Amino acid sequence: MPLITLRPAPAGATPLTTSTASVLRHLDAVLVTALLRTAAPALEGAASVVLLAEGRDGRRVSGAAREVLATDRTAALLVVSGDRTRPPWVDELGATEQQPRVAWCSSAHLAEVVDLALTGGLPPARVTQQSRQLLSELLAYWDAHGLRSLHDTVVVAGRTAWPEYLRTGAVITAPGRELRGGTTHLGFSVDGELTGVVPSVEGVHSGVRFTTASADRHRTQGRERLADVIEASLADHSRTDGAVYDVVLLSAPWDERTVQLGTGVPDAASSGRRSGWARARRYAHLDELRAASSAQAPAMV
Repeated sequence: MPLITLRPAPAGATPLTTSTASVLRHLDAVLVTALLRTAAPALEGAASVVLLAEGRDGRRVSGAAREVLATDRTAALLVVSGDRTRPPWVDELGATEQQPRVAWCSSAHLAEVVDLALTGGLPPARVTQQSRQLLSELLAYWDAHGLRSLHDTVVVAGRTAWPEYLRTGAVITAPGRELRGGTTHLGFSVDGELTGVVPSVEGVHSGVRFTTASADRHRTQGRERLADVIEASLADHSRTDGAVYDVVLLSAPWDERTVQLGTGVPDAASSGRRSGWARARRYAHLDELRAASSAQAPAMV
């Protein structure tokens, strides 16, 4: 099998992409090949690879990815994202190709492969002292961006989303705000604290048109909860009739799948005048939220 040549990051690539690609391009070709093919076995036959890495919202790289596929017919594309599972939009990138040219791996898995190389777990690849230093710095960079331990919980601004969840059992957003793959729970930040209720994600529906006819159609097709959300939102005029939204269905506050944190858990990310709700969604670890809740619990006497 030929060795992999890592191409430069495309114009407009994120700092994460350019930093990662810059480090890997300074490594021995045998080591780069072992790293990339171990992380993404789909690259087994690839001789030339363009890397795109994004830690937060993978859709940001889709434009650059399409450009690579259209302009460089000889290159395979490796997408590295902060998702726990392969995002659907990655499959869409290569949907029109006769031969698969798009591979994906999570940032956490790539970090595991780098760790494996540093401990001698990739026998064909020789890790020099310079390579060891570069890879260690890369892992430190990824640590700083929260990419080695992938989050399972998204925390959203709760000023309007929290009461909407209590009314409908869902969070409704403008279209195009996909959750990271593998997100299992959703929390709310309200008045500088996380609510004590962290429901599980029960279903995600993208591009839902909010009309009575749409609700009827979803109900006849067995999506009764989604139909209920549409009807409740139209009835209380909280959403615009005929508009399109994304809908995340959540477990009920009393459901056994919902995590109960208790009350008064400070939101570590809240600060400044707008403390009380996050300006945008962000990701966290459910275990860390549980730990923060336990730390706030009064001592038993």
